[in-house]
Amino acid sequence: MDLLRWKWRGSIDLIKFSQALDYLADFSQQHHVTRWLADTSDMPLVGIDEQVWLGEEWLPRFVRLGVSKIGLVLPLSLHNVLVIEHLMVDTQRYTPANLQFFSDSLAGLDWLTDSSPQIMALEQQWEQSVGCREPRPLVA
Repeated sequence: MDLLRWKWRGSIDLIKFSQALDYLADFSQQHHVTRWLADTSDMPLVGIDEQVWLGEEWLPRFVRLGVSKIGLVLPLSLHNVLVIEHLMVDTQRYTPANLQFFSDSLAGLDWLTDSSPQIMALEQQWEQSVGCREPRPLVA
């Protein structure tokens, strides 16, 4: 399956933030990922340095990956919602990716998998892998 699901855990500083997102981009490229489920619900406040890096460095790289569907679980912080909305406007200018916002990851997974009957198996696989340091592709 060409789906990558991730959730930010822990604090944010520019070094950790850039390393993590670069890793996700590398992983997506290596595994030909075309769908992302990004759970930003618990993400700490994204600072100015991280926002600049996202817009100037990472976003141009991301749009070249070929990700066609992005399910985004909205952050609880209004600040981060505004940051994401601003970045997504830029993303939409550069890529035809279909972006949808969700309040929970299961709804996003349902949309990304076209209501596949394998959703619960994917959710169980996610629950078993939470806490692992290396992303693993979800296989249906």
